[in-house]
Amino acid sequence: MKTRNKILLGAANVLLAAGLIRIMGLWDWIYFNKSFLSAALFLLTVEGSGRTAAQMKENGRKGRTAFFLSWLLCFTEILGASLRLLENQGGVTITVGTVAWMAGAAFGFSWILEPFFFWLLGIRWQPKAAGKRSLNQVFFLCWAVLFVGWLPCFFAFYPGLYCYDMIWQWQMFASGSYSTHHPLIHTLFSGGVIELGKILFGSYERGLALHSLVQMLLLTGAMAFSLRYLAKIRVPRAVWLLIAGFYLLFPFFPVSGISTTKDILFGGLMLVVFVCLSDMVRERKIYRGLPLAGFLVVLILMGLFRNNAVYGIAFLVACLLLWALAVFVREKKKDEFLLKLALIFAVGILGMEGGFIGLKKGLDAQQGSVAEMLSMPMQQMARTYVYHQEEMDENDLKELFSFIPEDNLSRYKYYVSDPVKSGTDQAYLEENLGEFVKLWVRLGLQFPGEYLLAPVYNMMGLWYLGGDSSCYVEYQMSQPFDQEHAVETRSLLPGLKEVYSWFTDIHLQTYLPMVSMVFYTSFYVWMVLLAGAESFGRGEKKTLVLPLFLGGYILTLALGPCITVRYLLGVMMAAPVLFIQSVMLPERQKKKTPGEKSGE
Repeated sequence: MKTRNKILLGAANVLLAAGLIRIMGLWDWIYFNKSFLSAALFLLTVEGSGRTAAQMKENGRKGRTAFFLSWLLCFTEILGASLRLLENQGGVTITVGTVAWMAGAAFGFSWILEPFFFWLLGIRWQPKAAGKRSLNQVFFLCWAVLFVGWLPCFFAFYPGLYCYDMIWQWQMFASGSYSTHHPLIHTLFSGGVIELGKILFGSYERGLALHSLVQMLLLTGAMAFSLRYLAKIRVPRAVWLLIAGFYLLFPFFPVSGISTTKDILFGGLMLVVFVCLSDMVRERKIYRGLPLAGFLVVLILMGLFRNNAVYGIAFLVACLLLWALAVFVREKKKDEFLLKLALIFAVGILGMEGGFIGLKKGLDAQQGSVAEMLSMPMQQMARTYVYHQEEMDENDLKELFSFIPEDNLSRYKYYVSDPVKSGTDQAYLEENLGEFVKLWVRLGLQFPGEYLLAPVYNMMGLWYLGGDSSCYVEYQMSQPFDQEHAVETRSLLPGLKEVYSWFTDIHLQTYLPMVSMVFYTSFYVWMVLLAGAESFGRGEKKTLVLPLFLGGYILTLALGPCITVRYLLGVMMAAPVLFIQSVMLPERQKKKTPGEKSGE
């Protein structure tokens, strides 16, 4: 790049940054124009743009991929910071023009950041020598170490954490009156284990302790299965130990392991499915016989433990079929691998749907509330009410209050829909669903800006690295639904309980600069995005199946009630494995290296 162009780009970045500061209303806080900050940005741009231009010339495909990732990260961080400032203190101008300015600023700043992504996409590791232990020995050893390593957390919160939706699910199990609002298989599993513990050991406290131990055993088993796979593909010892340490020490994992929510077992099953899919993609071979049967069983169980998981699998099947069609049109041949994968996952969908129907009929379960599927429309209407109630038509307000009480509308929070939808009159909503939809459309046409902002805010945990409520984990026991089933925390390690409970949004953002990123769900979504971009950039298109699998599930959360750790637990456990394979994995060898066969 010519020196003149570097200087022009540097000057443009200074002007773009100054404009951002005005858009965000920070000119009284950040003295950019009359400080060395503007000169530093100018110099960084002059230096970085030269390197970026050289890398683009060196490897155009990788350079463009790195530049796109740089732009996307800069834009989402600028937009996310602006939205948080707008919501928490005001003074930010959000219009089509200011968003376009943000996008332009992100383009300018990308000339500085691109070399980092270019380097990141170029990292490779060499397979280590085959270990002395067999893969099964690795699996059982890891399983034992992880389980024992999590026991202190179990004792800290003894007998476990009765929380989240288990309040209603345990009541369903105790009364025998079921609803499909929560996965029936999880209601049966969790309620059954707790009741079994009560029968065997004499109290619901010990029943909950049994549930915690069983769930920990299953979740650490899934993690050990993942570590076994990493040993099979022979990642470097340092990388393997880093991921093993992540599974063992990351505080949200053991706390989740003793929490009574469907998402824990679902996350473990998702990890197992992901590892098996990774194995098939890497070997370019579809499982047969017992391995295939086992894979299908785990896949179907995964879907049964979360009602909306089937939509993520359907997304993957659609992508695989479209991909296979594109290959056929372009190359005039069938891609057997893609078609067989699509068939396997389609069979999995049929199994999930059959399981849903069988459980519903067998338990005579009532249909779940329609309000759960309307989380986002309710958020949009509540946001409109909070910011524009004086502009709304009186008849529209009256009709809105008939669906959602005014008090609940006033409790609108941009990152979670529960405060709003909890007050919904379910019966009235179902009887008047058509009128609700008409009101939703009418308000949306009148206030389109709020309807656009509501989902963007609600999904910040998927795209904004700057930190939000997505690190939320429950550390307290919920109130029992009756005195007979009351269970209280009796911590055997109260000091350790305080350590685990320290990991909250306010502490992470205040005391752990930069490191705090790994505690937020968006960090792992970005790992999936990076892996997909790298697979595309390297031309290893078959490995795109893996980010598509995780991405399909992530998309199902976009219109959900909120984004928190429990919803993305499976993604958080699988993302490091995906990143290692897609970003750091060397080109696949056609022939097996010596010693690989003995390690299988």
